[in-house]
Amino acid sequence: MLFLFISLTVNGKKQPNLIVYMIDDLGWNQISAQQATMGTHTGSFITPNIEKIANLGLSFTHAYTQPNCAPSRAAMLTGQYPARINNGVYIVGNLNRNKKPGITKEQAQFTGPSQRQDVAGDAVTIAEALKKNGYNTAHIGKYHVGGHSGKATMPENQGFDINIGGYTQGHQPTCFSKSGKDGWQFARLGRGDFDHFGEPYSETYVKKYGIPNSQVGKPKHVCDALADAMEETVQILAAKSEPFYLQLHAYAVHGPVQSRPDLKEAAEARGSKQTNLAGFISGMDAVLGRLLESLEDPNQNGDTGDSIAKNTLILFTSDNGGTHGDNLPLRGVKGMFTEGGIRVPLIAYWPGVIPANTITDRMVHGIDFYPTLLEIAGNAWLPPVKKHPLDGESFAMSLYNPRSQGKRSPIFYLFPGYMDVRAQPCVVTIDEVGGKRYKLLYFYEADEWELYNLTDDIGEKTNLAKDMPDVSASLSRKIQSWLSQKHPTWQPKFPISKKNATPALPRFL
Repeated sequence: MLFLFISLTVNGKKQPNLIVYMIDDLGWNQISAQQATMGTHTGSFITPNIEKIANLGLSFTHAYTQPNCAPSRAAMLTGQYPARINNGVYIVGNLNRNKKPGITKEQAQFTGPSQRQDVAGDAVTIAEALKKNGYNTAHIGKYHVGGHSGKATMPENQGFDINIGGYTQGHQPTCFSKSGKDGWQFARLGRGDFDHFGEPYSETYVKKYGIPNSQVGKPKHVCDALADAMEETVQILAAKSEPFYLQLHAYAVHGPVQSRPDLKEAAEARGSKQTNLAGFISGMDAVLGRLLESLEDPNQNGDTGDSIAKNTLILFTSDNGGTHGDNLPLRGVKGMFTEGGIRVPLIAYWPGVIPANTITDRMVHGIDFYPTLLEIAGNAWLPPVKKHPLDGESFAMSLYNPRSQGKRSPIFYLFPGYMDVRAQPCVVTIDEVGGKRYKLLYFYEADEWELYNLTDDIGEKTNLAKDMPDVSASLSRKIQSWLSQKHPTWQPKFPISKKNATPALPRFL
């Protein structure tokens, strides 16, 4: 594929490097950065490097994404909701994952429609768009939305110059390397890309990265292998004259939840109740620490004269709500459309550009990363609206001026199927009315609306749908307008009624 390389400056300044470090299944309150969690973290999970970027950067307290791994990644890659034909990913697998406890297929009034598992080969991904804006690109780690439908949807064919680990897989089968006939390997992990980093811990390695000597000779943990791949890639990209975009997508903390032994022991020593999870989270935090060090010394020669830290934006986030334990005070877990399933940590770090220790309650969704990064890159080339319109809205201004009063448009969700006990057919919107932030949900099976005042009721305990009919009706009309928009790429999927085998629209207020 040919790409048009644009100017390497934006308003006379060198285009910044762009990094998205996304964790898998990390809950909103499972980091120790007070700013990003509104002070709600439990103290069980200690993340000093995340604290560092929060202290020196901007924390978003109301960042949203899709409630499940694959649709979140598809949304970020495309800048689009699942209802666009170039996205089309509503859930992992299929939309008929009914089982007990929950609504079984026999009990369900509807059938989930077919869907994509991969971002379409015709999509203009964020990597492709940034390449046309002069960027080199790389993906490391979990991808999940490519390869099911052929090679055309693999990362290397979707705009990424470097792909380490990106494949169909939704999780790591193992967290530790193992000795085999072909050397040390991470068994069944992708295409074997991380086997190159599978050698056991050496004395030199543990000394370099501050790991206890007790780990010498023990199998490599997948978090450290991810960091090894990151360092190697940053060194390659930083040596080039062009800026770069790096997707660093961790396998942590998706199950199996297995911590490096010394990090588990440290969690036990401080009294954590979930020692494997706490250690796993410490491991992914350590990757962030190594990323920050790599930006200060890309060629790793001990001289920071080649530092690119001040010309690099890092966005730290999760792909959905947590699934290992609660997300209190948020209600629910991964897979749900309650706040615990869709609200995630988001911290932006860019030394000298983003004001330190700042917080914003501006709403952000994963689809917003695409237009935000393009704006920061200069917007010299944008995807054609007829072929690939963007549903996301840039939050670049909030990075430069966190106190700016820019308000995001409503966030919407359409889910036309069943995900075990956690989700059933529904439509959702989150918007502000009269200075308060509300969430309105319609559930097909019950044919009922629920309304929550998120400003005053973060735990979604009180359904106000009948008490505030005007607010419910107003938000219902916004959902109706969103679903009925006209564009060749807008093809929303609706649950199929078993009574008449036709797509079912919500009963609008």
